[in-house]
Amino acid sequence: MSNTLRGLVPLIPFVVVNAATDVYGGNRTQSINPITLAAVSFTFAVVLFLGLDSGRRGVTSALRPFRTHRRDVIAINVMTAITWLTLLSALKYLEPAVVNVTTFAIGPAAAVLLTPLLRRGSRVLPSELVVSFAIFVLIGVLGWGSFTGRSGIGHVGGGQATLGLTLGVICGLAYTGTILYSKRLSDSGLTPLSSLAVRYPATVIMAWVLVAFMGHPNIGAALVPGAVIAVISIGLTNYLGQVGIKYVEPITASLLDTLSPVFVLLLQLFDGRLRPSTLTIGCVLGITVLVGIGVAARSRLESRAARQALSVVTDDDIEPDARAA
Repeated sequence: MSNTLRGLVPLIPFVVVNAATDVYGGNRTQSINPITLAAVSFTFAVVLFLGLDSGRRGVTSALRPFRTHRRDVIAINVMTAITWLTLLSALKYLEPAVVNVTTFAIGPAAAVLLTPLLRRGSRVLPSELVVSFAIFVLIGVLGWGSFTGRSGIGHVGGGQATLGLTLGVICGLAYTGTILYSKRLSDSGLTPLSSLAVRYPATVIMAWVLVAFMGHPNIGAALVPGAVIAVISIGLTNYLGQVGIKYVEPITASLLDTLSPVFVLLLQLFDGRLRPSTLTIGCVLGITVLVGIGVAARSRLESRAARQALSVVTDDDIEPDARAA
């Protein structure tokens, strides 16, 4: 089995749970301030992951990556904070499927540009390059649909659409950074749990600083949704993602993430404020096909490399006399 196929096992459930996060988060942020929700959720998440890793290895060992991998840990903290704060804010203004596809579809294009800088020695395939920018074009179509009232949420106004899409793009760029730095930490030998134990402190600090300047943060109303998001949306999702990134290249993970809008479309049918949108469905299906092309190309490359390596090993095992004969 190729590494890409191994990575699919945790990454497909990751995509499904991520979709549920966006639909649930979009619904909750209509009545709860998204920053308050982030502050409560990530406080629970830090307690969960740091507590589990400390119980397994001790507090000193759990916090050691802040010293041994300082730059990567700080970078993934900042990227994670930007990702979630912009995501929850964008969900307040736009259809979850549009936010989801904007966030994830920009990832492959960003990975194409950033992978050579942050992971030297890793290369992007020509087919992945073409697929990434084709997906990026479809983001523009979805953005146009949001401005013209053709998305599932209907007319939201130019100001809200602009703000929502801007937040979605920022979220997508930051999310690509989290994938790349997750891969770097994995390459350095950190386990998924060890990486997650040190990933969220910056998000907690930034969110609570913002909450402190709010007039009515309504923290009590965020406790139950925050716990749900912490355990399922942050805990389960990011654990699956961290396991999957061990096996695949960042560009592959980014391409797989763009399947999430398919599940968002199905799940948001249960949200009464949203209606099916032909434009959104068409763009999401187009992105799904493109993702399949990109992932298949990477899997074929790995299979060919494995066959060539096996052929070399087999040839080396032949006795010199037999080879001469």
